Amino acid sequence: MRLHFHDCFVRGCDGSVLLNSTDPDVLTERFALLNNNSLRGFEQIDEIKMELECACPGVVSCADILALVARDATVKVGGWSWPVFLGRIDGTGSFADEVNGSLPDRRDNFTKLVETFAQVGLDAKDMIILSGGHSIGQVHCGAFFERLYNFEGQNITDPSMDPEFAELLKAQCPQTTPFGFMALDATNGTFDSTYYLDLLTNKGLLPSDVALLSDPLGVEYAIKAVQDPNAFLFEFGMAMIKMGNIPSADPYGWRKHCAFTEPKY
Repeated sequence: MRLHFHDCFVRGCDGSVLLNSTDPDVLTERFALLNNNSLRGFEQIDEIKMELECACPGVVSCADILALVARDATVKVGGWSWPVFLGRIDGTGSFADEVNGSLPDRRDNFTKLVETFAQVGLDAKDMIILSGGHSIGQVHCGAFFERLYNFEGQNITDPSMDPEFAELLKAQCPQTTPFGFMALDATNGTFDSTYYLDLLTNKGLLPSDVALLSDPLGVEYAIKAVQDPNAFLFEFGMAMIKMGNIPSADPYGWRKHCAFTEPKY
């Protein structure tokens, strides 16, 4: 899911996040600071592509594979399915320096998050719903160290964080281990609406997650997700369809190998 998200927000849904760097002086998206040693699944995508090329060469693009795998991975951990419309065209350009200005940042406030999503044609509701993707996965402890140990530079814990939760985090993420991992919500490994319940009970991790509740719209959708989890699962699928239709900024063709631009069909 994260691969698909990071792909679509930079140059559209074109599989550019999968490209390897062939010039040591020009890094591709996958080696950008926000992606390197963070994104997973490249080898699995290559394996899927190889199988597809053997069965039906030149039919399924790398970008389509990302969209399909994002849907199937979500279903595998408890989410609902959604229709994936195919026909995406792989891109040829992939530049690390385009990533930082295109992806949301963990420190973004609500206004900045809305602006970032608007750049690719997604609205505030889409942003709030797609943030629910944090229902699964893990994050480096260092990503929320400021809230835990040095809130606003004052050497204190963010007072808005549940005190018992903060102590749990400190036990699992001491200051000496910024590269340790913490689950993004209380039911890590299961795709559900617990992420929003965590936010409403002051147990969110990232500043950008907590920022959702700084706006009435974010509060409204968080409450709705908790009250009607099935409605959230449906809305998430609809938002993924919309995100998956962000067009390629530089369509190139169907790459035979997802990690390289040549050869193509």
